[in-house]
Amino acid sequence: MVVPINTTYSGSYGRLKIHFNDYLSDSFVKSLLELDIKDIRLKLYETSYRDDIDKATTISNDDVDILITAINRHVINNAKIALFAVPPQIKSFMKSYVSKWDIESIKAIITSKVIHHDIKYNDSFIMSFRDIPMGIYAGNLKRDDFRAIMEKNDVDSVINYLLNYGFNYLLKELEEYKKTGDTSSLLSAMDYRYYNDLIKTALFYNGDEGQIIKYVKTLVDLKNILTLAKAIELNVPFEKIENSIIDNGNFSRTALSDTFRSGSVIELLSLFKHFNIDEALDYYKENKNLSQFEIGMRKSLFHEFVPVMIRDTASLFIFAYILYAERERDNLRTIIIGKSYKLDNNTIERMLI
Repeated sequence: MVVPINTTYSGSYGRLKIHFNDYLSDSFVKSLLELDIKDIRLKLYETSYRDDIDKATTISNDDVDILITAINRHVINNAKIALFAVPPQIKSFMKSYVSKWDIESIKAIITSKVIHHDIKYNDSFIMSFRDIPMGIYAGNLKRDDFRAIMEKNDVDSVINYLLNYGFNYLLKELEEYKKTGDTSSLLSAMDYRYYNDLIKTALFYNGDEGQIIKYVKTLVDLKNILTLAKAIELNVPFEKIENSIIDNGNFSRTALSDTFRSGSVIELLSLFKHFNIDEALDYYKENKNLSQFEIGMRKSLFHEFVPVMIRDTASLFIFAYILYAERERDNLRTIIIGKSYKLDNNTIERMLI
């Protein structure tokens, strides 16, 4: 039986349903394909992005930077609104899910130290800006922590700082980095921990978590299969990437290993044949590029799970609200970055989720 939403949170939940009307329609987002960057900014300014764009203009004069900054700020504000509506029994899961943006920022900082890119606090390369502290969703890292991390001189210093905040598992990978100068094991370890924590916190026994668990398990499958597909393409043996396989998805480690050893990327991707991925598979066969498959799977996941969640109450609706925010952010970024690289509209549209 589904546990009803706690009346303490009913007001916040009601406000969340009102805020849902602020999301841009698919037709509105696609209409941006016909505009240049300046006109996209003008059109978005007439929506719920107005305040975000105003704030972003204080840190840059470039339209692309302003829009990317505004979009990042907007998605974090949406997540913040959602978390205010979350009842206690599912708060750990929701905070675990949105901590992906903290992880994304940390990975960006680590990469910046290797390529000697000086990230500033107001750089649009980082997820959070000005009045929204970075790390607010993960619960441990705050704005000052991220500023301190960005001021570190090298990867070692960044990891040593993070050890105080539950990142002890990176010590082993730090030793590997010192030997090889390769950050891939560090970045992979953060993804591994993120998805494992997500699976654990999804089991919150509220009575309505079934759809959330299915969604998360499929996300884990997608992560695993993309890891294996890339390994096949690069002729990397299974033993080298076995530790990157995340357990508790729908496919067992043994099943994944058996399919991997077939040596066929198509056979591996076909494990998702029950989703609408024919176009993505055809694209891979023709171009040997996995990007369209990942986009196709994310699109299929959204359309299979989110319409069901959005018709529900409490946990499912709140999670769907966050997934809408994430999708809108990704699609707007794709259009703006695509335009800045002068990609044609058909190519950009194929990249939308």
